[in-house]
Amino acid sequence: MRGSRRRTTIRCVRTAVVTAAFLVVLLLAPHPAHPETFTLPLPGTLLQAAAVSGPGGRPGIALLVAANRDGKGAKSLLFLDPARRNVERLAGGLHEEVSALAAFDLAGDGAAVPIAGMPGVLFTPSGGGGARKVLEQPNVDLRSVTGALAGRPWLPLARTGLLELFGSASGALARRAAFPLPVRAERLRWGLSLTSPPVTLLTGDPPLFAIGPEKVGRRRLKTLLLPSSGGEMEEAWSLLPADERLTDDRRYLRFDGAPALAAATFERIGLLAKKRFRLFVLGKDRSRKGSAPVLAFETDCPLWYPLDATSVNAVGDLDKDLVLVHPGGLRGKELQVTVYRGLGHGKFDPEPRRWKLNDEAADWLYGTDLTADGVPDLLVMVRDRLLLYAGDAAGSRPLAGRPVWSVAVAGAPKKDRRESGEEETPDFERERFLSAFNLPGGERIALARGVQQDGRTVLTVVRR
Repeated sequence: MRGSRRRTTIRCVRTAVVTAAFLVVLLLAPHPAHPETFTLPLPGTLLQAAAVSGPGGRPGIALLVAANRDGKGAKSLLFLDPARRNVERLAGGLHEEVSALAAFDLAGDGAAVPIAGMPGVLFTPSGGGGARKVLEQPNVDLRSVTGALAGRPWLPLARTGLLELFGSASGALARRAAFPLPVRAERLRWGLSLTSPPVTLLTGDPPLFAIGPEKVGRRRLKTLLLPSSGGEMEEAWSLLPADERLTDDRRYLRFDGAPALAAATFERIGLLAKKRFRLFVLGKDRSRKGSAPVLAFETDCPLWYPLDATSVNAVGDLDKDLVLVHPGGLRGKELQVTVYRGLGHGKFDPEPRRWKLNDEAADWLYGTDLTADGVPDLLVMVRDRLLLYAGDAAGSRPLAGRPVWSVAVAGAPKKDRRESGEEETPDFERERFLSAFNLPGGERIALARGVQQDGRTVLTVVRR
């Protein structure tokens, strides 16, 4: 009996010691459920943000801010320093037409600095709250090329008939290469309109530009593929399954190096209409007949809501996967995430993994790894809360069922409800409230934009 009691006592002591040690490790280790958060009121309306190296090489976020609540008036460049929890002025009194922001290694030393632009002129901070011109050329516009611009040794700018690559030259920008773009002439009542198709820089290497898509006839889509190193421009033709109309939910992606066009379409406008999704793998097509989509199906996304498509490693293997995120249900009061596993060579698993949030989202952002586990996560704003759902590469669903953390959003804006009608178009500009950045050194930042009582922006900042 005494030996039994002694053994029981030893077991209890050992259990207590192990439990205490576990609690100490749990308390000392950084816990993903408790991120560092703070709020920062801005002296105006936030237009754009970009990850840059600030004063003294400190990593942070450049903010382009307008003086007026409607986004108009004089513009300023601010620097958000997450470590110091403050905002500094980089340049003030910028022209009211400045409306775009980018990050670029202007000095060639590996440190990206903010470049603000208006049609015809690009600026960068000059110190002491001033700004200097780094490029002045007719029709240049930072918004003319979309896609993965960060980290490139040149800044791509497009205008009618011409794509130019600008590199650093003694603290300014100089043209390094130029490529012709196709020009379309359209006769209008007031004269002749000359335009070129949109230009997108795809993710990954080697750098590749996609020009288009341009609809030719009732079903064919034309894309031009242009390597940044020059060479032959290739024509890629895609064939829609039926006579369908494209929505604004179209973007160029890359799967295992191969370019692809992800597009949402619809046949006719209606209250119960849903968006269709088509994925085309792009390649040279001399016949111009057009290749059929490798994926084609009808989604549960109402016609009046946005649909996001991205290519990421969501299941932990080497092949890129297709991920769709969009509202669902009759009135868009739920958020759906669908993952099609990539099998390589332009093929996908026909049985997707699905995840659903039974709540209406004001905004969402998928793809940034905020938990630092190598799997993409989902940020979603629901009413006045910012939620993070961690990616799950091994589970039956692409995301965890419960949020890793939930933080309050200061001045969370109310979602405007749009009622559809037969005369409306399903394309409308989407207002974004969320952004996320990976800073040098591994720090991850999420921003949620709210509104102060006077209409100016207030930021909720989350650090990981």
